[in-house]
Amino acid sequence: MLKAYVSIDIEGLPGIASASMLVPGNTQYSRGSEIMTLFAVETAKKLLENGFDRVVVGDSHGYMTNIEYSKMPRGTSLIQGFPRPVSMLTGLDESFNAALFIGYHSAASTVHGYLSHTMSGRTFAEIRINGIRSSEFLMNSLVAGEKGVPVILVAGDKYLENEVKAYSPWTVFVPLKEGITRYAAIYQSLPETLEMLGKGIYVAVNRYRRGEARPLVLEKPYRVDVFVRYELIADVLETMKPYERVDALHLRFETDSAEEMVKIIELSAIIGYGVHALKQSIH
Repeated sequence: MLKAYVSIDIEGLPGIASASMLVPGNTQYSRGSEIMTLFAVETAKKLLENGFDRVVVGDSHGYMTNIEYSKMPRGTSLIQGFPRPVSMLTGLDESFNAALFIGYHSAASTVHGYLSHTMSGRTFAEIRINGIRSSEFLMNSLVAGEKGVPVILVAGDKYLENEVKAYSPWTVFVPLKEGITRYAAIYQSLPETLEMLGKGIYVAVNRYRRGEARPLVLEKPYRVDVFVRYELIADVLETMKPYERVDALHLRFETDSAEEMVKIIELSAIIGYGVHALKQSIH
């Protein structure tokens, strides 16, 4: 049985043009949820049409409850809710044949990347792995790679394309939008975009069947440099193992496990949210 894991984020999707579309309760959130649901459904359908027997979709944005469950087709499972142990890849294990990342955005500190960030824009200014500025694509690909699962397709902001090609050249990249500034982007019509995505999935699945897709690995231990938004976050995080404080905004840790790396960064992000609230109250 062929199983695919689809992690779907929102900032890299076409039609997402305002922060008001990202969070429940905001004025245009229903539009964002509708677009995210549509891409989850279409991706799952294309995988099923191309020979996969089961598609597990991980709702991977914000509170991770964005996709409308009632729209998901037969042959799919949906993972929702926050927090989750391995964040955007919770539920992925060695039983999966392939992973796909849909709606992914560029890394924190990317010039003109639309709403670019890594794990938490409120907490982190930048994250580097082995000296490489890391996006969520790179981090999650390493988690999948440790489980022997290749990432066969990434679809999202065009500013992510060079990173995908540099570190995972066997992965098909489909540009769904292109950032103009941090808060503006251009994208083609929905029919054209869905056609590109469908063709990309077809090519990706055939590459997988020919044995061309590979799990991503980097040299271990992973040396992770974390740059936070302000000093109070670093003041709190430096009390945690395995962090080492480098300077006012820079912390570092090492690990042999990509999954542990993601867990540490996700916990740090949650702590960062709490520190942000504390900072507001003690100013």
